[in-house]
Amino acid sequence: MAGPGFQGHPAGPLPLLLLLLLLLLPQALPEGPLVFVAVVFRHGDRAPLASYPTDPHKEAISTLWPRGLGQLTPEGVLQQLELGRFLRSRYEDFLSPKYQREEVYVRSTDFDRTLESAQANLAGLFSEAAPGGPEAAWRPIPVHTVPVTEDKLLRFPTRSCPRYHELLREATEAAEYQTALEGWTDFLIHLENFTGLSLVGEPLRRAWKVLDTLMCQQAHGLALPSWASPDVLRTLAQISALDIGAHVGPPRAAEKAQLTGAPPSRPPGILLDAILANFSRAQRLGLPLKMVMYSAHDSTLLALQGALGLYDGHTPPYAACLGFEFRRRLGDPEQDAGNVTISLFYRNDSASRPLSLSLPGCPGPCPLGRFRQLTAQARPPIHGVPCHSSREPPALAAPVVPLLGGAVAVLAALSVGLGLLAWRPSCLHTWEDPV
Repeated sequence: MAGPGFQGHPAGPLPLLLLLLLLLLPQALPEGPLVFVAVVFRHGDRAPLASYPTDPHKEAISTLWPRGLGQLTPEGVLQQLELGRFLRSRYEDFLSPKYQREEVYVRSTDFDRTLESAQANLAGLFSEAAPGGPEAAWRPIPVHTVPVTEDKLLRFPTRSCPRYHELLREATEAAEYQTALEGWTDFLIHLENFTGLSLVGEPLRRAWKVLDTLMCQQAHGLALPSWASPDVLRTLAQISALDIGAHVGPPRAAEKAQLTGAPPSRPPGILLDAILANFSRAQRLGLPLKMVMYSAHDSTLLALQGALGLYDGHTPPYAACLGFEFRRRLGDPEQDAGNVTISLFYRNDSASRPLSLSLPGCPGPCPLGRFRQLTAQARPPIHGVPCHSSREPPALAAPVVPLLGGAVAVLAALSVGLGLLAWRPSCLHTWEDPV
């Protein structure tokens, strides 16, 4: 009996032609084993970062937020614990059952909320760090950080990079930006009267902080002032999106991505390049490193999304996670790392499956070489990042006497050689890793 829709007619030339076209299409090579993972996640739920002069809950801050403004809340701890359990279920067959320092490296910004988020996440990922077990079996897991002023990997270059300020000024002086801003002038004037803050002519981040305070209070069941209607919150969210777009979007989005977190003295500095470098070095040196985890902020994820061309106009929620999965394909004849692919996932809702993302220009699992090619403009060049102002010439290095330069080169080579001889898998920093 003929199947539905065919009505018993014999196959004509059209189905045969379609079959021939399918046979001629390049077939996807089977995915091989997972070899490396990098995950970047936002901290969990926190208290507001600030209050405002007319905040009706201002006097109760110490009661409402006993650990202080900007600190991780109990809800934030649970969010990260759940994220860690998700990572355990996803990588059950990849990671060892218990924490192995050679396999997993954890880096956080130097903020209480990100450091605590990392530890809560690890409690969900590794059973020995989980709460509720026997004290004798409990083992804390190390989380690495550097002072905020020295963090060139996970923080925006807002203070240290004149060129980034130039690009930001170019974006905020653009006609489209100014037109949108002028349309909100009356709104900001009214908001000044309601909040007691100066907002007109000030950086839009000040208006974002009002939104942040209101959203935090609302999430914790606190009554909002009568002026904070859904329309007001929606407009504040639009203002925030405009500000974020100026930081990570066009014009010159690729150059902004190069400068985000990238010091001119240590390329590769930005996070995207560091992720690729971590994988390459682990493979080249035969390291057992399997996963690098970064506990950071919404701004970190936004900058990374901008570098990948994946910013969608939405702020990553608490405990949002962007993952990079490196797999070795089977039977791939290509050379130059063509047998490795990168897949991206984004988890922004614990109640839903993570989203599979595709790098623009490379749908599906992207060959590593193609991934590098497509992201080259968003990563710092080999000679470093020109962070100096375009109005100022770059600082020239002092000339080195040839003989002295040769001696320095020899000493450097000896240092690298001795470092590799003394290297142990657990000592990541002996090979100057960018983790």
